[in-house]
Amino acid sequence: MIAIVDSGSTKTQWCFLDKDGHTVDVLTGGLNPYMVDAKDIKDCLEKDLYPFINNQKVNYVFFYGSGCANPSKRTLLQTHLEDFFPHAEIDIESDLLGAALSLCGNSKGLVAILGTGAATCFFDGEKITQRVASLGYVLGDEGSGARIGAHFLSDYLREGMPRNLRDEFAPFCPYPLHEIIDFVYHGRQVGRALGQMSEFASGRMQDAYIHGVLQEEFRAFFAKQILPYGDLLRDNELSLLGSVAYHCQDVLREVASEYGVRIGKIVKEPMQGLLAYYKPQAEALLRRASLDYSDNF
Repeated sequence: MIAIVDSGSTKTQWCFLDKDGHTVDVLTGGLNPYMVDAKDIKDCLEKDLYPFINNQKVNYVFFYGSGCANPSKRTLLQTHLEDFFPHAEIDIESDLLGAALSLCGNSKGLVAILGTGAATCFFDGEKITQRVASLGYVLGDEGSGARIGAHFLSDYLREGMPRNLRDEFAPFCPYPLHEIIDFVYHGRQVGRALGQMSEFASGRMQDAYIHGVLQEEFRAFFAKQILPYGDLLRDNELSLLGSVAYHCQDVLREVASEYGVRIGKIVKEPMQGLLAYYKPQAEALLRRASLDYSDNF
């Protein structure tokens, strides 16, 4: 079997593919190595994944994850994945490369992720050849769910959010100010928590305040993470992946037009595109691994 994995800060999608094209899908928690430790990874594999799949029959793992561009962070995941999948070749790459393969296949294009975090690149049809540093939600990640959530939280705490919306936002933040400040600066998985606060925009995008926050955050995204690609914008569309891009695409397209950026695909999740990319390769890969074709899941 081949495992195709899309891992973010919030969730991980696992798709196990056999040579006949049959699939088994499993959803677990996020495995961003900046946000989880060795115990979290081991628990995810042994408690959340193992009940649904025979790990002994997996021959290849193609893992695309947030936080995996850093070689030292990849090593943490590599060790645990090799232990869990003892007969598999493990290939760990960034979620950005996964997004590029999903959105572009073997074609070139500008690619962006807008989910809990944000990242952009130019993909030449084979590899990423140019990218703008995303820097995380503290220094960058403009337009991301974490930055949108932080904007809402800041306005809520400073009473800059309209009164009717403050009452509706209150369940997202049922804690005293000192606890909120302590969590934001010292807590674990802060980006994930802020990203969840961005979901407040759902169903409220016609509200002037919500619309304005999204416009402001997306303008920062285009200014900081898209315009630096310069001449590439003239000849290439920008395709986007992620929950924020997908659910807020009307506002996103509106802001893109302000900057003269042409939008291509906008999809919520990469797995269908990754499956389309890997299915033609599955039989050859599994033949190379000398898998017993009579076995199935």
